[in-house]
Amino acid sequence: MTSFAAVADQTSAQTESPVVPVRALSDGAKVHSRETKVVRVRAAGFPRRLAAALVDLSLTLAVSVAVTISAALALGVHLPTAKEFGPDFVMAGLLDRNPMAAGALGLLFGLSALYQIYLGGVLGQTLGKRLLGLRVISSRGEPPGPLVACLRFLAMTISLGLAGLGFLWCIFDRERRALHDHLSGTYVILDER
Repeated sequence: MTSFAAVADQTSAQTESPVVPVRALSDGAKVHSRETKVVRVRAAGFPRRLAAALVDLSLTLAVSVAVTISAALALGVHLPTAKEFGPDFVMAGLLDRNPMAAGALGLLFGLSALYQIYLGGVLGQTLGKRLLGLRVISSRGEPPGPLVACLRFLAMTISLGLAGLGFLWCIFDRERRALHDHLSGTYVILDER
């Protein structure tokens, strides 16, 4: 397992003694008044991250399909049979500028964005990550926050747009970070709380 340390701000009300970084000081130099705490964590591996991503994709895809089918039934739009449906059907719908195909794809993208930004960024765990014991943190050891989560989601689309190679990056990375983790400054760790 790869492990690394994050520096988190220390509040004055905690009872644990902080670990203060040691620096070479001259005789007249003062120690920083701001206390910091070093948090040791273990990086998550690719198989676990992949399983969590598949759970998250399944959830957002299921909601998107349910809403699209409901909208199609409410509007009286023809639904494809199982033989008609496939990647070529969706691509043909997009190329023909079919509003249902464009709406379904937009809905999937929008739901994925909200899901990743709120759960992954603000709370630090999507449902898939929670199920598999993973957490997203910033270099400070905290959940990334909404702005970093937006950046991370946009970087995820780049990782996916490169034929998924941005996700595979974490297999070869020393810190097990994918391309979108590097671009957004985040880490995916094992949640040991």
